[in-house]
Amino acid sequence: MMKTLATTLCTTLLIGAATLAATTTQAAEFVAADNSPSTEVCMAVTSNKPITLSATLRDVRMSKKVAINKLHCNNMELGKFAGMYGFHKSAKYLNLDTTGKTSIHDLAKTNDSTILVVAGSK
Repeated sequence: MMKTLATTLCTTLLIGAATLAATTTQAAEFVAADNSPSTEVCMAVTSNKPITLSATLRDVRMSKKVAINKLHCNNMELGKFAGMYGFHKSAKYLNLDTTGKTSIHDLAKTNDSTILVVAGSK
């Protein structure tokens, strides 16, 4: 009985921590710096929805290969940008590895609706 209670408590804590981590990334609001095609793709990455990213790449006529090799968002390589802000679904769609990269998220800072301006490479 005690082992079951401890397991249930640990599971609840892990789910709570995962939920907190998911909501802190969503607390930040991303705003486009301009309406250039590269910024549009960067904003599509921030949606963290592969279908949105795919449609945007098609609309601006940019291949996944060009996005991966040449696009920078906020002066960061696309993989680093996606990994820093936790856009793992977008990274997975682009076949970018974000697991080897470590970033520190200040939970107190991102918990207040922070507005981040996103700009693509020129």
